[in-house]
Amino acid sequence: MIILIIIIVSGLILNVNYHSSRENLESEVLSLQENTEFSLLQSIILVDRGLKLFDLSLDYKLNKEMDLFLSAYRDVRGDPAEIALDRLKTSFGEGYELYIINETGVIEYTTYSPDYLLDFSIYPQFYSRLTRIREGDQFISDRIAQDFSTGIFRKFVYHPTPDHRFILEISYTNDELQEIRSSLKILSATSQIKAMNPYLTSVRIFNWRGDEVGNSSYLREEERTSFITEVLDTREVLQIHKPESDQYTRYLFVNLQENGNPPEMNLVAELTYTKAPIRQQLYNLLITHLMIALFAVLIGSILAYTATNLITRPIHHLVEDTAAIATGDLNHKIRRSRLPELQALSSSIQEMIQRLKEMMISLQASEERLQIQNEELEIRVNERTAELKATLSEQQQTADALYHANSKLKILSSITRHDILNKTMTLRAYLELLQDMKTTPDEAQYLMEVNKAASAIERHIEFTREYEQLGVRDPVWFSLSNLIGESLTDDIQIKNECESVEIFADPMLEKVFSNLLDNTLRHSENATEIRIHCTQMDSHQLITWEDNGVGVPDNEKERIFDQGFGKNTGYGLFLIREILGITGLTIHETGVYGEGARFEIVVPEGRFRISEG
Repeated sequence: MIILIIIIVSGLILNVNYHSSRENLESEVLSLQENTEFSLLQSIILVDRGLKLFDLSLDYKLNKEMDLFLSAYRDVRGDPAEIALDRLKTSFGEGYELYIINETGVIEYTTYSPDYLLDFSIYPQFYSRLTRIREGDQFISDRIAQDFSTGIFRKFVYHPTPDHRFILEISYTNDELQEIRSSLKILSATSQIKAMNPYLTSVRIFNWRGDEVGNSSYLREEERTSFITEVLDTREVLQIHKPESDQYTRYLFVNLQENGNPPEMNLVAELTYTKAPIRQQLYNLLITHLMIALFAVLIGSILAYTATNLITRPIHHLVEDTAAIATGDLNHKIRRSRLPELQALSSSIQEMIQRLKEMMISLQASEERLQIQNEELEIRVNERTAELKATLSEQQQTADALYHANSKLKILSSITRHDILNKTMTLRAYLELLQDMKTTPDEAQYLMEVNKAASAIERHIEFTREYEQLGVRDPVWFSLSNLIGESLTDDIQIKNECESVEIFADPMLEKVFSNLLDNTLRHSENATEIRIHCTQMDSHQLITWEDNGVGVPDNEKERIFDQGFGKNTGYGLFLIREILGITGLTIHETGVYGEGARFEIVVPEGRFRISEG
């Protein structure tokens, strides 16, 4: 129990400590991620500010040239095809390139062949800016941009033509520009940012077209471009998890528009993090806590074993002594302990042993007396057994006599029924002869009464025969549908709603429904319909027989089942209750007088089943 308590307490403490350490680690990782991303965004913005200052410093090299470009356009009266672009470019000096962009966003004329017929309309955001420039009337200085085919940095300026049909564009570059611009790179901050965070595996910067800044060999990926477009549109952070690895990627919106740049200067930073170091640290943390827990349990177990051994040694001695006494050595001495509680217990056990010795002596004497009493009891039992055998023999003889008497009674009953039926048949033959003769009205009435008496005698004989068969045969399964079908008659309409119910009852069950039908026909002269339906209750089946006749008065609902009740034989309903009762079924009349008779038969659980058909 002590070791178990140590394990539980150590486990609880270390579990709380582990989860606390885990939360702290995850919080530190999240905080480091936030600081990393903030530092990256600020570094990019600061670098962009420096680049913008350098870009503006080059405007003086392009103002005069743009004026000459405009003069050339006016000289040809708005027909750019007539402008000698190469001669004009040569007059400007080294590093200049000239472009004329039409209103559809296509570079229609240029001295720089790689950009000939370049269509800016495929970049809606930039094309919209070009349209605003063309419709305006100002000199526009743009940022230095890198040529994706050559990697050369160029400074661009724009000016709309007076007729607003074209945009005149000039680019400029030289070795000094290349050197200074190359030293001021946005990517220069990414390596330092990456070194700040051990969970950061890569940092990449993308422009509004989906091209990677500083990587001219990058080929656009459709999925990544869609992520970049979404971030530029929503200006929200987008985090993508990779289920197949421990990495996840965050896309950050870099708002360079706040530095006075056009929208197409905004960037998207892609930062890829790995969870592998975190998982390893959590694993190391878990192993450390498990080792601490194991060490604590080991030390606690050793201390608990030592302490309990010292405490329980006197108890072990006491157990050993009592075990020796239990083997029958009542003279074995109990070792005394230094613990006051065990001293009292040892003394009590010693006193108990002494009393046990005395009790054993007393028991031995009692055993001898009990032996004598057992011998006397055995003699009495033998005598009583002989008496019981004689009594049982007499009872068996009585039972045999009753059986023979019952058999003779059945034979006598059968013979008597046979003789009475023969006499009745003779009586009916004479009655038929007398009915054929001419008789007075009084004589005809007498003959009718005699005929009724003969019919009553036959019904009584039939009742005694049927009643004698109750309980003689084993119960069987009956299909309620078949039983009711055998009772169908043209005298009244019968609606059977118990098609699938089967009942386990006495073989005379078929007499129940024929007697119920006979009862309806005899006592419900106005009945035209009988409805039979079944209801499944909690633990029994309820079969209801209803007719639309007069019904039974409330004071006769139980008496109608008594033998001899009624204006006819009085045996029909009595026999129904007896047949049902022999196998545990019950019947009651529950109808409302004046609305028809209603007999409810309750079939207990185990006495019915529902057939699959």
